[in-house]
Amino acid sequence: MDRRNELLGETEGLRRRGVVPENVAGVERLLKSQQETHGDLTAELSQMAQVLKENSLAFGKLVEDDKGLVEETTELLDRSVTGVGSQGARVTKFRKRSWGTTGMTWLAMLVVVSVFFMLVMFMKVAPKRY
Repeated sequence: MDRRNELLGETEGLRRRGVVPENVAGVERLLKSQQETHGDLTAELSQMAQVLKENSLAFGKLVEDDKGLVEETTELLDRSVTGVGSQGARVTKFRKRSWGTTGMTWLAMLVVVSVFFMLVMFMKVAPKRY
């Protein structure tokens, strides 16, 4: 029976966690204090909910703006890729045509150098006239 009394708080030596006033005035003061605390917490919670709503709306607006920017950038990138492809084809065509010109330039240089060496050889072989 002793153990039962200790657990149920019927003994004098146990500490009481919930402070319950002995008279009616104390109970009314406690209720009023708890109501004020409840009101303060409710007001603070309402304010926090309003701030959260404003922040979520601002975030939504930023996401929409970013979505528009991403779509615009994607469109520009698509156009750029198309332009790069067509320019690459033009460069390839130009390079193929320019190889003929480069080949002709090397051929002309070879002819000039050959003629130069032939003239030098001719001057060495030909007799001198004084």
